Amino acid sequence: MRAAATWAIITTRVSKERRGLLIAACACGLVAYLQRYDDASARLSGCLLFAALAGVVAALLQRGAGRFRQIELCEQSAPLYGRELARAIAVVPFTVVTIALAAYWSVAQAYSHVRTEEVLLSAFGAYAGALVALPAAVRKGAARALYVVAACAVPLLCFLTSEKAPVLLPCLLCTLFGFVALRQYGEALARYDPL
Repeated sequence: MRAAATWAIITTRVSKERRGLLIAACACGLVAYLQRYDDASARLSGCLLFAALAGVVAALLQRGAGRFRQIELCEQSAPLYGRELARAIAVVPFTVVTIALAAYWSVAQAYSHVRTEEVLLSAFGAYAGALVALPAAVRKGAARALYVVAACAVPLLCFLTSEKAPVLLPCLLCTLFGFVALRQYGEALARYDPL
């Protein structure tokens, strides 16, 4: 296991997602521009919604959509472990989410004061949603729908928990959900799915 294969996968897939990166950044920047700035709860929910949706869409497009067919054939023929491949592929939705969040919060900062807690919660919620969506890309039918629903529910859970608990609790929940989903995705890519 060397980093060269991981970086090759990341750079190839991210370069193919340039259009998606631009659309996600523009959409989140526009939402930040149009949103009310006197309501921190509405600002956090809007950011979580759009950044998480951008991450979920990017995650779903990573496998089986036909967009990366040649890349997938190269990855399957390379001597890679499923977990190594899963980590490399997970960086692509992370990149989309990071650029979307950066666009949102930079526009929001121009109009009002942005609290660190809001940025942290939006990042953890959107990243966890994207990670939970990754296993849906390799499944079909009801299992795929269940993962997509769970991917949309994780940012919502992060938002609802953040209103009643300290910031650390929703961040820990999102970390737990994201870790389990990434591990599940790695096992599915390795053709072994214990869960």
